Parts: sequence; C-alpha cells; structure tokens
Amino acid sequence: MSADDLRSQSCGGQCGKDTPKLSKEEVSELLPAVPDWAANEERTSISKAFVAKNFKAAIAFFTEVMEVAEAEGHHPDLHLTNYRDVTVDLSTHAIGGLSKYDFVVAAKIDAVPTEYSPKWLREHKAKLAAS
Repeated sequence: MSADDLRSQSCGGQCGKDTPKLSKEEVSELLPAVPDWAANEERTSISKAFVAKNFKAAIAFFTEVMEVAEAEGHHPDLHLTNYRDVTVDLSTHAIGGLSKYDFVVAAKIDAVPTEYSPKWLREHKAKLAAS
C-alpha cells in the first residue's frame, strides 16, 4: 500500500474498542508507506520527529495537523520541546495499539506543508541517502 492509497481513505471517526488491531507483521508492511515514521519496539505506536525552522513554523504545523485530526476524528499526541523540536505520536488508544487508521492519519500528516530547520533537513536527507 502506498502513501497515496492511505491518503485516499478516511477514518471517519470510526475508531473504538472494536477497531481491528494490526499485527506486528501488518505494521511492518505498512511502515514503508510512511517512511518518516518509526514504530516503537512493541509495534503499538508510530512516531515522527523533526526540528521545525522556528517556533512559528512548529505551531503552524500543529495547527494544520489539528485540521487533519478533526476531519478524520482520529487524534495524535503532539509534543513541542525546545521551542521547535516536534514529535507526533499515533496509536489507537481504544485498542492499545495500532490500527490502519493510524497509518491513514500519518500519511495525511505527511502531506501537511512543513517548514523544517535547514540544518535538520540536510542531516535528515544525508541519513536517508546513507540508508
């Protein structure tokens, strides 16, 4: 499944205790569609972290993510430290793990315009090229 495939889907606020929980294998299969995200060791959440250009850029990103989350009815945990270090965590809280909806929202968050720190962006691209 590609990021475009995921973005074409919707959560529709359907997450609840009956939402199907993904297996570790299913999580591993979906991760390549959202390459900026990493799963925790237990495969119960995915996270994306970056350094924004400045405080204003970080808050603008959060505002756009809020719009995505509200439209989907699926809300990530947002963290801002050191005024521009951003982390986004996704999981389906009702099931204590990951569902396909987490990947749908992750793909939509990846489409949010983001002003990255130029230094972070250079280092990130170099790291990706080395992998």
